Amino acid sequence: MRENEGQAKGDPNMKPPAETAPKRPAAPDFELLFSRLRSFIIENREIEKCREILRKMDVLQRLNPEQCLEWSRLAQMAGEMDVACRTLGDLNRRHPAFEPGWREHIELLVLLGKGAEAAALRARAQGAIPGFGQHDAQPVHTGDGGGDFQFLDEPFAAMKREERLIARYMALFQGREDCFARQWADRNAGTSGYVPVRRAIEPADVRDHLRGLKTYGIYLLRRDSRVATGVIDADLKQAYRTGAALAKERSGIQRECAYLVERVQELGKPMNLFALPEFSGGKGYHFWFFFEEPVPARPLKEALAALAGALRPDLTFFDLEVFPKQDQLGGKGLGNLVKLPLGLHRVTGKPSYFLPKRSGDVWQALEVLEGAAYSTLEKKDPPLGKTGSGGGVLIHPRQGEWIARFPELHRLSERCPPLGQLITACRNGKAMGVREEKILFATVGFLKRGKTLLHALLQPVPEYNPHLVDYKLSRLRGTPLGCRKIHTLLGVALDFCRFDSPLPYAHPLLHCREWMTEDLPVAAERVENLADALEHLRRSLDLVTRFLPAVRETS
Repeated sequence: MRENEGQAKGDPNMKPPAETAPKRPAAPDFELLFSRLRSFIIENREIEKCREILRKMDVLQRLNPEQCLEWSRLAQMAGEMDVACRTLGDLNRRHPAFEPGWREHIELLVLLGKGAEAAALRARAQGAIPGFGQHDAQPVHTGDGGGDFQFLDEPFAAMKREERLIARYMALFQGREDCFARQWADRNAGTSGYVPVRRAIEPADVRDHLRGLKTYGIYLLRRDSRVATGVIDADLKQAYRTGAALAKERSGIQRECAYLVERVQELGKPMNLFALPEFSGGKGYHFWFFFEEPVPARPLKEALAALAGALRPDLTFFDLEVFPKQDQLGGKGLGNLVKLPLGLHRVTGKPSYFLPKRSGDVWQALEVLEGAAYSTLEKKDPPLGKTGSGGGVLIHPRQGEWIARFPELHRLSERCPPLGQLITACRNGKAMGVREEKILFATVGFLKRGKTLLHALLQPVPEYNPHLVDYKLSRLRGTPLGCRKIHTLLGVALDFCRFDSPLPYAHPLLHCREWMTEDLPVAAERVENLADALEHLRRSLDLVTRFLPAVRETS
């Protein structure tokens, strides 16, 4: 009441109430918008809605220069090249001192094959920014009469490098000449698949694939039923992909992954099959085999099947599949397809990469292709399995010196898959668990050079302690760990190795030539049932019978 009275009497000390300012609408969160657009474009969700948003050029007036660059990049990801060019043109006009805007605009024009426009834009940039490109090499006319230019400065040298790498990529990963496939995925419904794209794949398609905008695959069989690329596909078995089984067997799966990658390359080399391993971005690995000239599908399928067959008995967690599956095309069929490497898996959202994984961008990853070897289908003896005879050493290109120094470890790796996985894990510097370490000490430690071999094996392991290794070796007693116990400790579901002669106590060291007959232990492993006991008794009797002639001669 007093406040009102003061106002009525015109009290000079009283101030009129401040007028409430109208509320302004909240500024849009452009970072959130950019994040949502990027996510939707990568996942190929509501792509038309994303393009509709990106076409709204009035938004550019409210963006700062860095945000304008991001808007242009999103437009390129969505395939809206005209929008990207208009965005960069508007950025150059409104912010002429912003040098990255000029450079990205020039690079985009060159990418689109608009060399004359790029040259004109470069001249404008030099007028707007004193010294722009003064350290770059001068433009060189191509001499084709079309007014196109090649620039020898850094951005354009990078473009030439990318063109060279894409050409090499397309030369190696060849499929059907007139058709390829695009992957789609609906994460909400949990479905995915491929649709044919009925034309020849082009460099622009490969670039979109490498940038994660689209994901493509190739049909391996050409129209004449020949193939230039073969694949062994190694997928994690369905039972181990999720849930408690995956958590329980994680260490075993990791061991088998490393063993699988090494072993495919070792077994393939004597057959003139040179593999390029790739993590597929999904549930396993692809092993690619390239041929300089296309070869008939059937002999390639048989050769890859022989390689996979030699490896399959050694695996617990992975299934192997060979591509191509058909000998020839039939009717209107396109045959099986394989996803191209270094793309984004539309289901998992994970990128694929070549092994061993390189640091850097996709272009650095592509450089491995420049040294990729071509395979041939010359007649070769099949790779030796663990039941084979002859005992020849399969020398991997990178480990010839290692084999020469430690032939015992190499033979154990070849003949005993569980031990081979542990040896591979050690060489790759993987940490050893208590069970894995126990197996190594209780097998390799019993060899004549056990101390040297164990130090060489465990030295790459992070927890390597030479004094502790010596101490544990001094505590070794009894006999080597048997096959049954090793399989139980590692949780592997593989068949036991077969030996030339029946034995009461099978253990991995029997694969080593230095393990003499007199070193064989007489104790058998603990049996679980009567059938096992009878089998062990039969083997013991066979062993005694085998030595009876020698006993008569000495008596």
